[in-house]
Amino acid sequence: MTLVRVAIATPSMIDHARLAKVIEQSVGFELVGQTSDLSATYSKVEELMPDVVLIAASFSFAQEYGCMLSLFDAVETLPITIETYGVRTVAELPLYPRAPTIHTGLGPDEIIARIKAALQEKSSHLPSQTAPALVQSPSHFAAEKIILIGASTGGIDALTTLLAHFPKNCPPTAIVQHTGQNFRQTLSRLLARRCQAEVAQAETGLAMKAGRICLAGGTDGHLHLSQAGGLSCLVQRGPATSGHMPSIDELFLSAVPLGARVMAVLLTGMGRDGATGLLSLRRAGAATIGQDEASSVVYGMARVAFEMGAVQQQLPLHRIGPAILQWASAPQMRAQIGRTAL
Repeated sequence: MTLVRVAIATPSMIDHARLAKVIEQSVGFELVGQTSDLSATYSKVEELMPDVVLIAASFSFAQEYGCMLSLFDAVETLPITIETYGVRTVAELPLYPRAPTIHTGLGPDEIIARIKAALQEKSSHLPSQTAPALVQSPSHFAAEKIILIGASTGGIDALTTLLAHFPKNCPPTAIVQHTGQNFRQTLSRLLARRCQAEVAQAETGLAMKAGRICLAGGTDGHLHLSQAGGLSCLVQRGPATSGHMPSIDELFLSAVPLGARVMAVLLTGMGRDGATGLLSLRRAGAATIGQDEASSVVYGMARVAFEMGAVQQQLPLHRIGPAILQWASAPQMRAQIGRTAL
């Protein structure tokens, strides 16, 4: 008999003990891990790839929860939320899809029944939409072209979708994704799962070269581009910009001297980080794209950039990857995209 492998992730020792007992005493179930914080949960799920994670509702309020959901999707683990009566729950959060739930007041039989029902629903569920087919990537790219991407809330899923289009020889790419420092390593590994190119953590001196994606997420400094001795990363400490460290604006503004060599993309996210930098890049001759409202989890940064006139073209997420590669394959040292809003 195949056992259902379950991990438990909650800061509550009482919930840990109770749920562990229920799982251990239930036929057909196996307890494979217990964690008490989000970072440890990510590592444990990545290592063990359980069938189910019973995860505390309180974790969903963390900035890094989106990264966790992306991992669940990547390793096909079903999250089931542990909720407590009278406590604000993830049902009130608009940013993430509603997960199956179990309440701490339920009896053991009902907890197991809820888990089985959620697993059954998962196995019988057919997606309402199939993912768009990937277009054939160009085989050659103009050597001078550079890609810059900024993302925040909802950006991890957006990045996995976008980077799935990138081939092994993709143009040099730098990304700033807002996330916590504890998720710096795990974010790199997650994106590497979905991308043919090398995903490297941005650090001072790291060369920007074809086939390499330099990622700044949870770094303790801003990511800048340096042209000293060849194009490379420069991570510099300083105050937060636009409320963030690292800041998308800092990356974009550092690339202004490169002008038409740059394609800059602003994805889903709250606030306005990246909008000012995107406008400066456009004025310097760079090509610019903003994710459209319909495909954004939060249409914040890209909205501000569009309203400022920084966005040459708004595109749904599934069209951004192909648009980047088409631009990068063109030999002309100029923006290849006309100003349209779809």
